[in-house]
Amino acid sequence: MSALEQGAIAAVDAPPDAEPVSRHYLEHRALLGRVTGARRLSPGERVARLKDAVSHALEKSPFYRTAPHWRAVDELDPLSMMPFTTRQDLQQAYPLGMLAAPPGELVRYAESTGTTGPRCAGYVTRDDWLTNNLSVAMSWATLLSKEDTLAVAVPYELTYVGADIDRVAELLGAAVISVGTNNTLCPWPRALELMRSHGVTALFCAPTRAIRLAQLARERGLDPRKDLQVRKIICVGEHCSDARREYLARAWDARVYNHYGMTEALAVAVPCGRQALHLCEDRLYAELIDPDSGAPVHPGEPGELVLTTLAHRAMPLLRYRTGDLLREMSTKCPCGNPFRVVKQLGRVTDTFQTRMGTAYFHQLDEALLSEPDIQPYFSVAWEEDGLRVRVVLSQAVREGRGRARAEVVASLEQRLGARFGVGVTLVVEDEARWLDRIDNSSKPGSALQSRSGPSATSRSNP
Repeated sequence: MSALEQGAIAAVDAPPDAEPVSRHYLEHRALLGRVTGARRLSPGERVARLKDAVSHALEKSPFYRTAPHWRAVDELDPLSMMPFTTRQDLQQAYPLGMLAAPPGELVRYAESTGTTGPRCAGYVTRDDWLTNNLSVAMSWATLLSKEDTLAVAVPYELTYVGADIDRVAELLGAAVISVGTNNTLCPWPRALELMRSHGVTALFCAPTRAIRLAQLARERGLDPRKDLQVRKIICVGEHCSDARREYLARAWDARVYNHYGMTEALAVAVPCGRQALHLCEDRLYAELIDPDSGAPVHPGEPGELVLTTLAHRAMPLLRYRTGDLLREMSTKCPCGNPFRVVKQLGRVTDTFQTRMGTAYFHQLDEALLSEPDIQPYFSVAWEEDGLRVRVVLSQAVREGRGRARAEVVASLEQRLGARFGVGVTLVVEDEARWLDRIDNSSKPGSALQSRSGPSATSRSNP
């Protein structure tokens, strides 16, 4: 039993005339009891939470109150017959069309970063926020302790994630250094110096950022494995393949975890000490569907994640299509978290068709991250004539101390083409320009996306 579970108590009724600080403290402790108990809910109790969530959305959300074909549910089956909520719905409802709570109950506001279209609004009540903090902390309790110092290198402006993880670390007794991203007060060389001087043991950032920080350390004569104490890296904000995790583990001599969330639903899946990724089924009801037909996929098949929120009073979502591909793993995790284990596969658009069937952009990681003649950041796009892969050559090749540039390009094109059964065009990019985009972007993976025209499907794999 975790320290958080040991500290959980039954719900406390705060006196109505209690001071705000003491009343909120008691409410916070009461929520802890609810969060710990959510891991032990019976199937009937889960359905009851789903029924309440749907009823709340239909009654309080302007969008669902007027949306056709929605109705209350008493069991799971009718839910699968309901319409989907899409990102376009959220964009059209901006800024207040999804708000289902009085403004006086809101404690935080955020917006999506707009990398896939117009912005979407996000709102949370105090209970929404604290429930999410506590739910994440329950899983992170096997990752962090009071012995850790955590550097949080993610955006803080108009987002939830930085503030959320700050509070999770505080709940677990870890020290926090809020590095942020793309700011003048703590540029990346300064962040590295802080990590060294203050003995940072854990890093929370995008996988591209962790790759770049390791490279930046080496450029300054530091070995991340010996001169820095980071032994845990929690990746967020970009898909992190197994090959990318293994690359980071070697570069830092660290254990690498995935953390998956979004503005629309806060934390969606969280890591455990076994490096598995568990759906937050205490707060969300999840379905996996075929992106084309909308039908449920068979167990073990990849599918688009569809979410219905169970504990979001400010912004309830019913059957929200996330655009993210996941696969449910068949084995149970021995960590003690009963919620389903999933593997992220990237965005629905991060696929391409080959003679051998559907392939995923992230599958190129295994080949490209092990290639010594290129730098460990690249982008992939599917175009009419096949895959277009943009890379930066290694310093040795650029300086004429390794294989010739033409040989490297031809070899990689041939090897990738043979492996995936498609035409491959390799485009060599200027390193300084790419590093400038990485170092000056809040979301470095998005900054490296191929820009080959509006018809190209692209995803960065920097």
